[in-house]
Amino acid sequence: MSLSHLRRQAAALAVFTGVTGVVTVSSFAGISSAYAQATDITQTFVEAGEIGQGFLLKRLDACYLITPEHVVNDAFFASVTAGNAERSRGDATAIQTLGYDLAILGVTGNAQRACGIDYASFVSATAEVLKSLKSATQLSVSTISADGARVLTPANIASVDLLRLYIQPTDANTPFMQGMSGSLVFAGNTPVGMLQSVDANTSQGVVLRIDRLLETINPFFNDGLSITSETPLTQLQQTLSLTHWSHASPAQISASFISDGDTTSHWRYRLQQGPNTSGERNPLHAYNIGNQVRLQFSLGAGAEVPVQNISSITFSNYSDERDSFIRDFEILASRQAEGAGWVPVYAGTWMIGEKDKTVQLNNVAARRLMLVARSHWNPDATDIVISEVTMTNN
Repeated sequence: MSLSHLRRQAAALAVFTGVTGVVTVSSFAGISSAYAQATDITQTFVEAGEIGQGFLLKRLDACYLITPEHVVNDAFFASVTAGNAERSRGDATAIQTLGYDLAILGVTGNAQRACGIDYASFVSATAEVLKSLKSATQLSVSTISADGARVLTPANIASVDLLRLYIQPTDANTPFMQGMSGSLVFAGNTPVGMLQSVDANTSQGVVLRIDRLLETINPFFNDGLSITSETPLTQLQQTLSLTHWSHASPAQISASFISDGDTTSHWRYRLQQGPNTSGERNPLHAYNIGNQVRLQFSLGAGAEVPVQNISSITFSNYSDERDSFIRDFEILASRQAEGAGWVPVYAGTWMIGEKDKTVQLNNVAARRLMLVARSHWNPDATDIVISEVTMTNN
């Protein structure tokens, strides 16, 4: 379906057509109140290989788009328009394709900042899916138009199986269309599925059940760090010294590369069996909670170094090696010049291919900082690369 066609459809759908027709959220109080729980679920209009729909999920400090794979259609980038009050726009980059015609993309821009519901809350919102399906007399298909307007199409359930719902529009004059693929489908207050395809002849919609959708994306969202602390950070602009590292590098590449001001030189961290051993290398995912990769930075030399208020810290990877990117990480701070005293101040995700990851720290007082790598985008990766670590302080 062309973009202009969908825009004409959205304009037509914005007109109230009665209880059995397609309505805007504000037009029909019955559906509007039933849909009130979805205000934190940010749905989007998606323009990629094809025109379609999707929704956003937040995990740590990153935002992800869930959309049918056929909407992405081999495109590496997508444009999204959020169905929120601001009609936020953003770009999305393909990360992973999954079974059941699903794709996950990383979102940047204003849409990222208005991502909405986090993954755990979305799981909680769908907990009553089976109960809702058993008691449902009518469903609502929620679609976002090209300008960010939200439109609801009432639908009836034709049949249900273990994987899918099969639905028909309540009003034959307002059929489902292919540009609606990726729309969320609600039964009362519960999201029960994602519309994935429409039969052009019968207008029957095929909906992937939300419990099957969650089973499919769950390994991606649950891999790695479980800490949810999101204290904002910032960046350092001073000389840092890498003083300790938990796992030896067989290449013994100079630690000074990590703070030499040159992004063309890299500190390469090649993982091994354990601390300070020369045994067979293990991939990052083999490291358990007590044996994670840790890099400790001192903000000066000696015990007399004053406590500094750190505004932000930026990690850079300019190696162009996609398999060298950390995924989930944690930052800890200590006011002590040596020993323990570590306090977690941030947990987040470094998006693959993002050369600079800046974390706002809001003036964390510290003499030392520690980077803890929790997981990797490639579970079989054996190397971590960091080109530079820079900070700003007050």
